[in-house]
Amino acid sequence: MKRTDYILDRMFSIVMCLTAVLFSAGLLWLMGLRYEFILYIEILFGGSFFAALLWDYARKRKYYRRLMALFDGLDDKTLLAELVEKPGFLDGKLLYQILRLSDKYMNDKLAEAQAANQEYREYIEMWVHEVKTPITSAHLIIENDKNISTIRIDDELNKIDHFVEQALFYARSTALEKDFKIEKTTMKTLVLEALKSDSKQIIGVRGRPVFVNLDIPVFADRKWCVFIIGQIIANSVKYAKGDLILTFEGSTFENGCSLLISDNGIGIAEADLPRIFDKGFTGKNGRNLRKSTGIGLYLCRKLCRKMNMEISAAGSSEHGTTMKIIFPYNLVM
Repeated sequence: MKRTDYILDRMFSIVMCLTAVLFSAGLLWLMGLRYEFILYIEILFGGSFFAALLWDYARKRKYYRRLMALFDGLDDKTLLAELVEKPGFLDGKLLYQILRLSDKYMNDKLAEAQAANQEYREYIEMWVHEVKTPITSAHLIIENDKNISTIRIDDELNKIDHFVEQALFYARSTALEKDFKIEKTTMKTLVLEALKSDSKQIIGVRGRPVFVNLDIPVFADRKWCVFIIGQIIANSVKYAKGDLILTFEGSTFENGCSLLISDNGIGIAEADLPRIFDKGFTGKNGRNLRKSTGIGLYLCRKLCRKMNMEISAAGSSEHGTTMKIIFPYNLVM
């Protein structure tokens, strides 16, 4: 609380006090009292008022400073009303009461929003599992009646399956801690599992995987890591230029290890690199080829952050794209 703001807020009281001092001094003078007596009375009257004003300012300044310090120190600002102490002055008590009522209203609304979000997430998960049944059935029908047309349909079904799987992981990403399981595995296992799910698409662009130093043991959530690697592979397939070469290279360092996934595709424009992990950002390649949704890499970064991992990208139009996933020490054996 600034001194000038407080004085301006109390300006009417100050003006009225000064007016009363002058008016009473005039009355006392007309009554014929001595100047010394009049001065003593006015100093006593005015001094008492300004002393009370100073005391009121001091206690309110102290309280509001503590309130702001408490607010700045809280990570969860909604806890302010629970932790703040009740003041001893009237306007502070009113503020305290409003804070408590506002906090209750906000918590009720937050609980409603969380419940609605949970219900929506559960619906998406149920929908994904339900829609996978006809997709699987369609794959089996095509398997029993293969021709040029059904093979093309099968390719489109694979794309639908990929987007359905992405929707499931997106829905689950809001509550990753409830579906997070650390287990012993290796980089090679994660890469091979991701390649297996995208094998048809890789064959379709005459892709060839290259493995370099992948026998690095890690502790990680296999399902989520395989999904992240699969998204990167899907992007490489989507933006392939000629015969695709996918290189997977592992390396270790003092605080963890990293997995480099490189391709020889069309690469990423330098101006787009800082934004490729932003939600909905498609960049130059996405606008030109109209294949990108801007969700895949955003979801990869979101999942990596929740698992205390890092993901970054480098590339150019001449040398393709390189994605780097860093497993921290606490996820490395």
